[in-house]
Amino acid sequence: MSKAALISIKPKWCEKIINGDKTIEVRKTRPKLDTPFKCYIYCTQGGVALGAWGKHGKVIGEFTCDRIDWITHIGYTGIPNLVETRICDAATMRTSPVGGLLNAACLTPKMLNDYLAWGDGYGWHITDLRTYDAPRELREFTGLRNTRFGAEPYDIKRAPQSWCYVQEVACDE
Repeated sequence: MSKAALISIKPKWCEKIINGDKTIEVRKTRPKLDTPFKCYIYCTQGGVALGAWGKHGKVIGEFTCDRIDWITHIGYTGIPNLVETRICDAATMRTSPVGGLLNAACLTPKMLNDYLAWGDGYGWHITDLRTYDAPRELREFTGLRNTRFGAEPYDIKRAPQSWCYVQEVACDE
């Protein structure tokens, strides 16, 4: 049984991912999986993007996450409500500018700070994107809950708030 992630993304961001404009998804947490790993994209309900596409509330595709960047705040900029953030290499603790990540994530520094609430986050790199011709239902996936005895499967009844572990499934498309 291979573990993967199922990530909930709002329709406007799904559209940017599908169009290739957004190649990094920023989250407050990350899975405890070695990269690369498979990630399924659940397009949330609501919003106007993808309106005619008819894929809200469904799993619309998948990608390989081949790298995760650690985004950390390093200090205040002198501008109210704006904290300086950098990408940090956990092995060396060296930091680098976050500008390229922001462009790839389609975010401004303020949007990043507002989302992370002045805390740390992670940039999930999107590669090998594959969209489904026919979107898939959540019930087609099996969630995995970590227990002290390993991963325990469960039926997914609703979309994850941010992301969750799932069993990797084979696609016939």
